[in-house]
Amino acid sequence: MPKKYDVAVVGAGIAGLTCANYLARGGKRVVLLEQNHQAGGCMSGFWRKGFYFDGGDQSFESAGIVFPILKELGVYDEHNWHQVHYRAKTPMWDFVVTSIEETRDRIMAAYPGEPGIKAIFAEIERCADFLSGLCDPWHFPLLENSKPRDILYLIKWLPELQRWSDYSFKERLCGQIRDEELRNWFLNAGYYKMPFMLFGGFWYAWVKDYWYPAGGLQSLMDSLVKKFEGLGGVALFKTPVKKILVADSQASGVLTGEGEKIEAEHVVYAGDYKRLVSHVLGEKYFDPNFVEKVERSRLTESLVTVYLGLDIPPEEMKRHLQTHHVIYTPNLDVIFPGRDSEREVHQKMWMELSSPSVENPALAPPGKSSLVLQTFSHAEWQDHWKNKGESRERTSEYRELKKAVGMEMAKNAETVIPGLTEKIDYMDVGTPLSSVRFTMNSGGASAGWTYSLPDLPIASKFGFTSFRTPVRKLYTIGHYAFWPGGVPNSAVSGKIVAGFILNNPILGRLDKVFDLIQMAKQSPLVSAFRG
Repeated sequence: MPKKYDVAVVGAGIAGLTCANYLARGGKRVVLLEQNHQAGGCMSGFWRKGFYFDGGDQSFESAGIVFPILKELGVYDEHNWHQVHYRAKTPMWDFVVTSIEETRDRIMAAYPGEPGIKAIFAEIERCADFLSGLCDPWHFPLLENSKPRDILYLIKWLPELQRWSDYSFKERLCGQIRDEELRNWFLNAGYYKMPFMLFGGFWYAWVKDYWYPAGGLQSLMDSLVKKFEGLGGVALFKTPVKKILVADSQASGVLTGEGEKIEAEHVVYAGDYKRLVSHVLGEKYFDPNFVEKVERSRLTESLVTVYLGLDIPPEEMKRHLQTHHVIYTPNLDVIFPGRDSEREVHQKMWMELSSPSVENPALAPPGKSSLVLQTFSHAEWQDHWKNKGESRERTSEYRELKKAVGMEMAKNAETVIPGLTEKIDYMDVGTPLSSVRFTMNSGGASAGWTYSLPDLPIASKFGFTSFRTPVRKLYTIGHYAFWPGGVPNSAVSGKIVAGFILNNPILGRLDKVFDLIQMAKQSPLVSAFRG
């Protein structure tokens, strides 16, 4: 294996795989380093006793970004794609989300005479109109394919974007609902203090834009690795990066966990931003005020995930679920677990049920089905799930607690699938500590930085975007680099930074401007003037 490359990409999630493929297509010698035994990150999956499970994400939205990228990289046509839908089940309503209008009508039927519902869905439809135009496959997100009309489109919507990004707007809008429980649900459903832009976006995606490859998400990740290696790229697994090396004020390579130095003219980091600042690069390269803001910035919620192999035929499973995903909410209360939450907290929360074998029975043994249950959790709950810290050495108390929580969640799921607990052939539970282990995301964060801008001091009015770092030729990508986190922003961040390095007509020039500004800031003359 060569020890010197044009680019070293750290992290083989969707961002790292996208970036590495574009760079290899552009003729660069690229090494991709991943601490896990396989690619995927939050989009990875695994097999156990003949059952396939998606480990993190259970499907994804394209948002006019992901599919065009997969087509450009030559992997889209390698997969059969299913558009998947969500079923919303609460004590007050139960229906499959197939249109915004029907969703509005079903909730209004459950709460007749509630005027606030109509006002909220009028704004959701307005948001959906914006996203429908933005998600045209050749619109602004891909940058080098953008046209003047795309910029004008965004300018036209700027007043709404500013309004939708302010959480207080969502508070005022939801304040029109008189029923306290329903008002609380509309205000808090989803991630913590999620602004209306993202709240409305979820409804749009649930109707039109959630997708699943027939072979499972891991099959997509594996095809991106295969394409990368076919282009001459080198993928190294079980290879954590301990340090990013710097020489003469610019990135010069990486130091692996085993002490091996790999030289590279550019380094692209697709990992946890907090770890980048505190350990992988180090605080000395960042402004102290910025470091303090990074430390205070909140992350998205972590998840507890239950993986079930069930002795239930796929046709019976489909009758119970009706769709690939079910969001079951036992009540309209919204809970965000913390370190001090009660022991029974997960029994009282919403739950997502997802069955990969509903779309493809081959993802389970003949006559059986796979099922994944997920809800929010917290890495430090019950003294780190009775593990007394994030150490990979797991205590027996930890194993007992996660098994108990898994059975509690499986019992709750019987509201959707009667008799489920009697049909379990296989069960495992992934806690937030499991996410820390396999993704190295601080606290097991599921989508990078918090969706609540007031709790993100590093953010501007419209979020946080940081592809460049204080070190020249070191870039960041992924759901930490491009707020809000998620598959589309992670993927496009990889394409953008690949464009920087490949000197694409627009992106390359933009990067050079940033580079000149950074060099000027570091010049002795500027430092003397500041002094």
